[in-house]
Amino acid sequence: MNENRNLMTRTGFYTKVGPDMIGIYLSNDGPKMFINREIFDLRNPWWDVEMVMGKTGHLITFYWRGEVKLSIRCDLENDLFVSLYHYLSFRTNEQSLA
Repeated sequence: MNENRNLMTRTGFYTKVGPDMIGIYLSNDGPKMFINREIFDLRNPWWDVEMVMGKTGHLITFYWRGEVKLSIRCDLENDLFVSLYHYLSFRTNEQSLA
């Protein structure tokens, strides 16, 4: 993952993982996540995220309507995807409180 380029801004971030471009950005309609050309409205309750932590790395999986849309293995030192997981987890908690 170290050779992959990524960009973080105050309005979102994106990165390339293998052949895939993924990211999250703020729009006038709320936060959106994209995987290549597919866009997911994070205001909808149709998504979920999980992280499996291991001794040598993590597995982060993003679901849309119960279907796996993204599953990424990353090193323990990879803060980018752990940050993505925490952001999405916070959004989940925020929605359940509404």
